Amino acid sequence: MKGILLFLVFSPFGLLFSQPCDLAIPNVKRYSNLHLLICPSVMALDLAQLKEAVSETHPDPYYRCTEGVFEQAYQKALARVNTPKTALEFSQIVNEFIGTLEDSHTALNPRDLLTLCEKKRRLAPFYLTRIGGEFYLSKIRRNAIPLGVQVLAVNEFTVAQLYDFAESLAPRESASFQARNEIISLMMGLIFNILNERPDQPVEMKFVSIDGDTVRSIVPTLKMNQYISKNQWNKKKDLIFNIDESIAYLGLSTFEARRERRFKRGIDSFFKKVEKNSIGHVVIDVRNNRGGYVLLLEYVLSYLNKEGATFDLNYLYKRSPLDRFETLSRLKKIDFEKRAMRVYPEGMISKEYDFYQSEKGTISSILYQKKLRNKNGLTYSGKCTLFTNGLSMSASALMSSWFKEQNRGQIIGTPCFGSMYGTHGNPARIVLKYSRIPISISTLKLSTSPKGTGHEIVPEVILDYSIDDIINGSDPFKRYYRNL
Repeated sequence: MKGILLFLVFSPFGLLFSQPCDLAIPNVKRYSNLHLLICPSVMALDLAQLKEAVSETHPDPYYRCTEGVFEQAYQKALARVNTPKTALEFSQIVNEFIGTLEDSHTALNPRDLLTLCEKKRRLAPFYLTRIGGEFYLSKIRRNAIPLGVQVLAVNEFTVAQLYDFAESLAPRESASFQARNEIISLMMGLIFNILNERPDQPVEMKFVSIDGDTVRSIVPTLKMNQYISKNQWNKKKDLIFNIDESIAYLGLSTFEARRERRFKRGIDSFFKKVEKNSIGHVVIDVRNNRGGYVLLLEYVLSYLNKEGATFDLNYLYKRSPLDRFETLSRLKKIDFEKRAMRVYPEGMISKEYDFYQSEKGTISSILYQKKLRNKNGLTYSGKCTLFTNGLSMSASALMSSWFKEQNRGQIIGTPCFGSMYGTHGNPARIVLKYSRIPISISTLKLSTSPKGTGHEIVPEVILDYSIDDIINGSDPFKRYYRNL
């Protein structure tokens, strides 16, 4: 590999560009890292590393594209790195290449680009929502600028520029076009903070006030570690619920609960109160729920499964250095082996053990037909409604698919970021050697029943925020379910 690198660097091809460039992003984190020029030779090596990692790790990379299309995307990416590129420009090339797979679990997460920067870097967090072709401020720290104003620019970047860059870094997922557009709008604040080359200077937002005047105002900032690690910007409870006289609301912000037992106790408590109060309508809200553990999804479904059907998921694994067994600690591997051998060759765990013992590169398909049970042995058989939006992903998309297949109730909102066929999961993380860009790669494919398709999951009732909702801080979904 070193010989190839030296050849590329010192070959006549390397003389075709005169701009000075770096052979690697330095280990030292600084805010300028995202804007450093990277040499063509090492970008080509990073693309080769990524292609090899996908081939070695992903259980079904060509489900949504052919191998030939993926190879064409690779060659196109190589052609685009024949001159020095900044880390940000290279990120766009990488995302377009990997986006060919249309698997949002195999993707570049733009927020991870901030890990290349120093933790003291200051960010100006805000969210924009696109309504009727314009962009409106839907969230900002300390409500420093009135919500609902039409935003025109942030510093030197117009909203059109921010949208275009966000589009180039947004993940792709099968036929989820409307959901992707929703995600792009919400990414624009993050994208500004990635593009901002002056994080130590005040950030100015240009907008149209409610009165129609063009105004400029300073956006509050906070340190990056507060934005990411301490989660002070976007902190939400895993689970909230509210019970009225005839309707009960359950909000699930994630299926990746920090404490599994506490999450299950919350679900138990909610449905016990639903039974005690003879509630006839349950609303479950998975808007902005980006997924998590299928185990916790199954626990929620155990209370809704009035037909008593099994929850059928086909798990497609590929044995690789990055699969979920290889990432287990030594003690957890020993525990897994002991549990498997106690029942071997019976049960699903025995099939997992056979896969665990197989050679690298082995692909195994295991059908899990889970009998859905809960601690209380309860089943709610009344009316049920599901709220979704474009940020309902992964396990939330599986829940939406289950609602459709089981005819369990109406789905209301905007299409989730997923399809009826299933989803991918257990993404492993690699870091490209020279650009140091982190990439996630799926190690698992989960397919629903044979009835599942790649079609978008479209709600029966389309509902979204209006400008007035944003200005007034009201939730149209809560207003809607109270009138059901």
